[in-house]
Amino acid sequence: MRHFVSSAICGIVSLVLLAIGIRYVRSVWIIGTVESLQLHLSIASVAALLLALSLRRAILPAALLAVALLFLAHSIWMPRDFAQAPITVAATDEPLLRLMSFNILMDNIDNGQVIAETILRSGADVVNIMEAEPLMAHLPALSVVYPYRIGCGEMTRRCDLMMLSKHPLLDPSVASLSNVFEERMLLARLDFGGRPLHVAAIHTTKPYFDNFQRYELHNAARRLNRIAGPLILSGDFNASSLASNVRGFLQDTGLRTAGREPATWPVEAGPIGVPIDHIFVRPPLGIAALQRLPDALGSNHYGLMAEIAVPTN
Repeated sequence: MRHFVSSAICGIVSLVLLAIGIRYVRSVWIIGTVESLQLHLSIASVAALLLALSLRRAILPAALLAVALLFLAHSIWMPRDFAQAPITVAATDEPLLRLMSFNILMDNIDNGQVIAETILRSGADVVNIMEAEPLMAHLPALSVVYPYRIGCGEMTRRCDLMMLSKHPLLDPSVASLSNVFEERMLLARLDFGGRPLHVAAIHTTKPYFDNFQRYELHNAARRLNRIAGPLILSGDFNASSLASNVRGFLQDTGLRTAGREPATWPVEAGPIGVPIDHIFVRPPLGIAALQRLPDALGSNHYGLMAEIAVPTN
């Protein structure tokens, strides 16, 4: 019986490791979610193989354990590739722009009021909202604090992706990155205390929808690369920074992560979930602080709040 259970564990784990390992040969859209879960799946594989070894000492579980440990080590290392340079004490003395990014869930209508109140109390300078329909009825109240807006009827036909700002949004634009969903990229220039920068919001298709996510991120990168200077991008990417689509996007755009990104999905997993919602910056901007909102407020994602150091020079 012990031999059978150990063999069964090895069989299952070998399939998981094969799915993880495909990325090192080529990127295949159908396993895009596996790439985002590489850390979680590697940890689970290591635990399962330790159990298999405890049941039966053999070459196969030991060899598979070595592979799982390699995948685990690489998933821990990968976030370093696109992490921003360490924020210095001097940088934290720079003016801080507060940005909230939150996928509030399209059918989360019952929580629209409390979400609007959370936004108004947040102190954020800019708020990027995905699936913003629940806030449609609360736009008049939001406009008192955030008089500048893109989305929900302002330059858009739908109330989906929305950008709210306390500061004028100059040269605003709306783009559709593919024909799966329309109007899922917003871009504007912001004057933050006399310091010009660009702010963008994005919501991509899920990675297992054929190659649409790769295509969307390629289109987004082309638009962002036309912009010179400081840039902030936030949104729901439906993939972690471990996924090859997101890594390629970061490589193409020069955007950087905070290093450690809070888990945002699924909410039931709490801190051991997957960081599929992101706030990225292009130097010389730096993320001085990044945290998850304490309450998902009925959404299936947690929101994010960042404090971004804006250099004075």
